[in-house]
Amino acid sequence: MKIVLFNLHYSPNTGDGVIADCLTHAIAAARPDARVVSVDLSGRTGFGAVTVRNRALAMKVLAALPRTLRQPLALNRLNALLDRAEPGWRAALDGADAALIGGGQLFSDADLNFPAKIGRAAALLAEARIPVAIHGVGVARNWSPRGTALFNRVFETDLRSVGVRDAASATAWSEQAARTLPAPRLTRDPGLLAAAAYGPPTEEAAHTALCITDPAILAYHAEAGVAGKGGADFFEALALALAAQPGGVRLFCNGAAEDAAALTRLAARPAIARAAAEGRLSVAPVPATPTELAAIVAPAAAVVAHRLHACILGYAYARPV
Repeated sequence: MKIVLFNLHYSPNTGDGVIADCLTHAIAAARPDARVVSVDLSGRTGFGAVTVRNRALAMKVLAALPRTLRQPLALNRLNALLDRAEPGWRAALDGADAALIGGGQLFSDADLNFPAKIGRAAALLAEARIPVAIHGVGVARNWSPRGTALFNRVFETDLRSVGVRDAASATAWSEQAARTLPAPRLTRDPGLLAAAAYGPPTEEAAHTALCITDPAILAYHAEAGVAGKGGADFFEALALALAAQPGGVRLFCNGAAEDAAALTRLAARPAIARAAAEGRLSVAPVPATPTELAAIVAPAAAVVAHRLHACILGYAYARPV
């Protein structure tokens, strides 16, 4: 049995890869005869692949434009990326018995990013005529008219099930999707299986793991104000407060280039550098794979994070989050 997963397996935000790894683990446990093939919705074919160069600059430019200009520009760039990816997607679907879209915050419309990608995947899935399920996804209440039309292409497939990861997502789906059937049902986030997928930690640590997220990313995706404005001063104060506690603190990020840059800037601040020199604070290497992210989070005594799958990893390993 061949099952194709559409997700963000090779995202530099390795929390997305945690989802893919855990889904693959779950399928293998339930169906040992299954062959699982992951298709990255951003067209990546391995860890470290770069599909959009100067992403931070592109986001800054888009954020400064009105939506009437942003959407056509973004869609043109996305379609060029998807044109390059499509032959590989077709090859992955050849001989497939089923396909699964998820998990992650995939049904969110930030300048048509996921609508374009899921719309293209849905067109291929409809053409392949194989059963499709949506599983463990987050759904934002932000679909534009164009984004709604693209997302609704999933109803052109042989869609058997819609699984969302929280009640708010179920409501958002019901209010925005073109059809009421299949009705959305609650499905747990695959990342909760992380401890089973990656195994126990190799050590037990006393420090608190603090995940650093780029303030610009927080502001771009937020639907409301960001706590503490999410800036470097906020993270510095939090890091120093945790460094003063027994066990100290270890700073880390999920691997996204913007987050890695924010972590580097924070580590270079004089007060942070002093705490590191005194042994009260350390900085984890930037993870390149989901396994490396799990190895950072699993041993920590506690986890403080904004990134969802840093929190879920902590929860999976029974750490205070």
